[in-house]
Amino acid sequence: MSVHINRLLLSDRVLLLQGPMGKFFTCFSAWLKAHNIHCFKVNLNGGDQFFSRSFEDNFDFTGSSAEFSAWIEDLLLSQDIDAVVCFGDCRKYHQIAKKVALKHQINFFAFEEGYIRPNYITFEQDGVNFFSNFLSHLKLKAKKHKHTQIEEISEVNNSYRSMVVSVMIYYLFMLIFSWKYPHYKHHRQMSIWAEIYYWIWSGIRRIKNYCVEDRRFKKFMRLYRKRYFVFALQVHNDFQIRTHSDLKCMKKYIQMVIQDFAQHADPYHHLVLKHHPMDRGYRNYASYIQNLAKSYKIEGRIHYFCDIHLPTLLKSSLGFVAVNSTTGIQALYHRIPVKVLGYALYNLPKLTNQRPLAKFWRNPGRVDQVYFKYFREELINYSQLNGAFYGASPWMNHYDRSHIEMDVEMQQSNNPVST
Repeated sequence: MSVHINRLLLSDRVLLLQGPMGKFFTCFSAWLKAHNIHCFKVNLNGGDQFFSRSFEDNFDFTGSSAEFSAWIEDLLLSQDIDAVVCFGDCRKYHQIAKKVALKHQINFFAFEEGYIRPNYITFEQDGVNFFSNFLSHLKLKAKKHKHTQIEEISEVNNSYRSMVVSVMIYYLFMLIFSWKYPHYKHHRQMSIWAEIYYWIWSGIRRIKNYCVEDRRFKKFMRLYRKRYFVFALQVHNDFQIRTHSDLKCMKKYIQMVIQDFAQHADPYHHLVLKHHPMDRGYRNYASYIQNLAKSYKIEGRIHYFCDIHLPTLLKSSLGFVAVNSTTGIQALYHRIPVKVLGYALYNLPKLTNQRPLAKFWRNPGRVDQVYFKYFREELINYSQLNGAFYGASPWMNHYDRSHIEMDVEMQQSNNPVST
């Protein structure tokens, strides 16, 4: 699994920025400490501060974002930091820290949700998603003609309840200590009260969907199996939309896809728009989608779901459309043709449909399963860790700093520097 953990374990003094809301970074720092790596933590708000209270070396940044660059540079140099780790490389504070770290040749690593799900999380050096170096790695690997098998993995039992509890506690302490961090700007560009409100709505809608959607979905599957395409909606203010796409707006993509489907798809076929569960409380596109369907005269052919079983939906579809969702990799796993509208590291000629969307509806093509198997195995070995942010972390038992240091010494002895 992820080769980048081996590189991190060669560090001596690691600075952690913001992690997933919850105790994951606390467990991660304990793991680093067990490998004799000194761990430091930066707190940007009260939520960060609460979940990092067990750290021996905490640094609270209470200034404005304009002051952060100079502050983090002084911290990195004064504490002799040789690696920086964060969760989500597109957050403003993380982008600033990355720029400063690379300026001083300090390694920068990022965690992210798993490219492969379930049972994986992502960990890479320099950047994730479309900022990943994976495609360069893939080209070099192809030239060497080497093939590596993936290791067996364990179930990680990722807990939705644990995530919700962690989020609520995080926002509560973010609110309580807002006086201490008056200049903090959340990466989702919302107030604390708004975040709490939307998370409460998310819980209410999840209960409602549990009671209503299952029956609707079963009826849909009986009527339209192998007669529909799937369009995966993404979190409206996620960096995958704001940074790694052209239109920068989920509603614009919805309008574009429905219009294109109405104009070019077979009249016999249907389109399912699958809402992202993490955006459940923030957005509800039901009325917007209904109005578009009515405007393009395809009301009976457009369907909108949220909390349904995704593998079941995918396996009986004709094709999958996404801006850049990693669900596209899951669709490819089920041999479902994929069309990417944004920037995605899996948008490759042998994997996804490279023709215009207008032609995809009539001829989605086929997935090259041999190449996909190779791609998936390389992606796992390059960037994936067997674990969860709100579950178990079996990957922590598979790495040992002493063995890595021994391998480095052997490589150096086998490749002496000539003088």
